Amino acid sequence: MPKDLSGFISRISAEFPDQVVSVRRPVRAAEYEVTAILQHLDDAGQFPMVLFERPINMLGQEVPEFPIVSNIYGTRERCALALDLPITQSKLELSLEYARRERQTIAPQVIPAADAPVKQVVRTGSEIDIRQFPIVKHFEADLSPVITMAAVMKDPDTGVYDVSFIKQFPKGPNRAGVSIHSPHLERILAKYEKRGQPAPYVQIIGHHPAFYLGALALTLYDADDYHTIGSFLGEPLRLCPSETWGHEFLVPADAEILIEGEIPPGERTVVDPFGEVTRLYQAQCLRPVLNITAVTHRRQAWYQNIFSGHRGHWNLGAIPKEGSVYNALQRRFGNIKAVHLPYSGCGRLACYISIEKTREGQGKEVAIAALPESWTFEVIVVVDADIDVFKEEDVLWAMLTYMDPRRDLDIIHGYPISVFTSAFQDTRILIDATRPLHVAFPEKFRMPPDVMERIKLDEWIEQGGFVTKPRTPASQP
Repeated sequence: MPKDLSGFISRISAEFPDQVVSVRRPVRAAEYEVTAILQHLDDAGQFPMVLFERPINMLGQEVPEFPIVSNIYGTRERCALALDLPITQSKLELSLEYARRERQTIAPQVIPAADAPVKQVVRTGSEIDIRQFPIVKHFEADLSPVITMAAVMKDPDTGVYDVSFIKQFPKGPNRAGVSIHSPHLERILAKYEKRGQPAPYVQIIGHHPAFYLGALALTLYDADDYHTIGSFLGEPLRLCPSETWGHEFLVPADAEILIEGEIPPGERTVVDPFGEVTRLYQAQCLRPVLNITAVTHRRQAWYQNIFSGHRGHWNLGAIPKEGSVYNALQRRFGNIKAVHLPYSGCGRLACYISIEKTREGQGKEVAIAALPESWTFEVIVVVDADIDVFKEEDVLWAMLTYMDPRRDLDIIHGYPISVFTSAFQDTRILIDATRPLHVAFPEKFRMPPDVMERIKLDEWIEQGGFVTKPRTPASQP
């Protein structure tokens, strides 16, 4: 069977039931009840996949035919499972597996629309009302409920498809505002607007998690995301003709829900505020209008949601960049050990890189090369290979121990401003926190490796606390 979201949910529920919780009471998606439950779990340090079985949509109707699933990416362990790795390989191994798959492609497979699960229900014309879906309102100052999943557009010149995460703000039954901030989709949209033509656009609400992990690879503009995604699925991505444009625009056949539409040139509407990845509100602005032409979905379709500004959102951005940046730097330097984007930087803003340093100045060289690899980076820290970049306290230790601010800390001004809400604006910081090689410097202590190998904790440690022997009573005088 081709990989899809339902199959992944069933697998996690069967093999890792402790990672799944269900909400069986009716939940009002547009009135913060979904995100309030997710926030309570987050506050308790729990990040299960959450299934909302009886959501209420924007029209006030209970729609169990569209159960909500959220927090799929809430742990790196589930992200590892999405790429067919064991849960024990969720850190460096996951980053390296992502890097490996990004270097490959698998061509998609086109199937007839009649065989596509996402075409089981088709609505066009007056039948369209996107408010039938349980679209989630996340935070108290959000403009409206928001669809938080990915969209696909097609370059009119090369014909390649780009899949990027784009927010959609409902503006009625068949109209929406789309907050396009992806550089690739902005470029595609600009081509259509320059020609005075409407741009085809499709929102993809729900698919196997490997689909979205693949979509977020930092590939070149001319790379076709449908081919890249196949590598992450480990099989050809099945495509079928769209309702609106037929074979001229292919759509994912195994998705849960698709919203097709056209963006008219030059027309704009109000979108945002919205609580973004940085846990700050994105300011209100004008963005393109989407005129919806068709809605298709499975008969029992999962409505997938990303809980913005929380671990699932951060993992979804961090893991792809770890793999993509590793590939880019390894091609150039050949001594990259690991790349990690920590939660403290929302999986976007900070990048930690460990290297097998061979000469002085190499840490700074790597940091400079890494900066343009993602437009989200604000702080880049380079450390030695013996520093675990997945342990932030070790990275901070290296910064506070090895860094000489006069020579190892660089501040770049006038860099392009990120769309994310943060105080950095046009400033970037590069830190070389590798051990100095140009001066005599103390060695880092360590345990003898042979002793560490010989001592096995389970052979030496007993559970149950300190055990004492009865004392012999003191002799009487």
